[in-house]
Amino acid sequence: MMNKNKPNQFLDRNNLLAITSAVVFGMGSQAVVAQSMSDRVDMLEKELEAIKAKQEKSNVVTQYKGNRLGFTSEDGDFSFNLNGRLFVDTAWADTDDGPELGQESFIRAARLAASGTLYRDWQYKFQYDFTSSGAGGIKDAYIQYHGFKPGGNDFVLSIGNQFQPFGLEGLQSGKYSTMMELSGPAQALGAGARRLGIRGDLVGDSWGWALGVAQRVPGSTSPQDDDDELDFSTKLWFDPVLEKGKLVHFGASLRQHKTSSASNGFRVRARPQTRVDGFRAVDTGGVGDTDGFVAANVEAAFIRGPLNINAEYYWAEYDELEGDAGVNAGSEPSFTGATIEGLYYLTGESRPYSPKMGGVFGPARPNNPLSRGGSGAWAIAARLNTLDLTDSGIEGGEMDVAAIGLNWFPERRIRFVLEAGVASVDGGPNDDSDPTFVQARTQLEW
Repeated sequence: MMNKNKPNQFLDRNNLLAITSAVVFGMGSQAVVAQSMSDRVDMLEKELEAIKAKQEKSNVVTQYKGNRLGFTSEDGDFSFNLNGRLFVDTAWADTDDGPELGQESFIRAARLAASGTLYRDWQYKFQYDFTSSGAGGIKDAYIQYHGFKPGGNDFVLSIGNQFQPFGLEGLQSGKYSTMMELSGPAQALGAGARRLGIRGDLVGDSWGWALGVAQRVPGSTSPQDDDDELDFSTKLWFDPVLEKGKLVHFGASLRQHKTSSASNGFRVRARPQTRVDGFRAVDTGGVGDTDGFVAANVEAAFIRGPLNINAEYYWAEYDELEGDAGVNAGSEPSFTGATIEGLYYLTGESRPYSPKMGGVFGPARPNNPLSRGGSGAWAIAARLNTLDLTDSGIEGGEMDVAAIGLNWFPERRIRFVLEAGVASVDGGPNDDSDPTFVQARTQLEW
């Protein structure tokens, strides 16, 4: 029979001790775990603070400026940017009465460039084009100082390889030019290739003045036992209307070129706005020695919303030709040219413009890029130009060119171009050749 007075076996002393020990041990374990988690949190916070301090110490910010990758110090005193371009062209050309030209495809430009800022007021740029070789591939290569502010105006001093201040069309980047190639007058009578020299630009609110002194083109040979050529140029321009989407621009340039005594004469020639087969429709051929030439240019530009119109007139006169010029000895030939071109954005964009460095145009910024479901920016372009290289017994010929083009910018820095043109040639070595051309370009910059 069961004893009702027997104590409960679950509540005897031993069991109570065991239960108490388990509770105490469990609470101790939880305390240890909580302390371990707290230590881990403290350690992670210290690691994050160390990473943050390291980033602040490095003081470098990675950023995209104008869709380009760059690195800039937090205080803005130092920066480094990488960019480049690729032009892939295909062109077809023919003549009525002249050499057979045909069709060609080629890499028109393949450039890499580095640029940036040093100590806030210094800027630099180095650009190399792989379609050339050696020193001939060097394009922009200069250092600039921006610290001078005379009268509160901007003054930029540039030393290195660069365009000299003369004209308008010849100063534009090929990435943002109206047409694929320079007009005949700009080729023959314009600013010419980049040269090693020094240039100063003073720019006010609605005006600018630039002066440059330069010598030879990198990659060209230096005359033996003689000084390099000297090229002096200056440009003055006014922008009485300069607002977003609006521009009225006027400019005038002067240039004096001094040849070296080792010069073997001069030659002036120009392509009919296409590079197929290297054909030059007008060409003076080799002419006798001269001390150099003086040149002048007047220019005007207009922007109102999607419409942009530019016009220029060129004139160059050579110093008296020496005895080796034969029947032309003693003459002072002068050549002239003029161009007018227009660009109209069918999709409503406006061509960007900066008054710096003689007045330069920038990249189209599509209102509705393809990447956002739009159609990109579309623009039509047209150009008329004339060039006369016949004077004082020199028969270089006269050339008139008319061309039209269609531009598509699916994104800000991607461009597709289709152009067609016809030239009329009168006199010179290619009289009545009258070339026609169709050409296209795929353009990428980064």
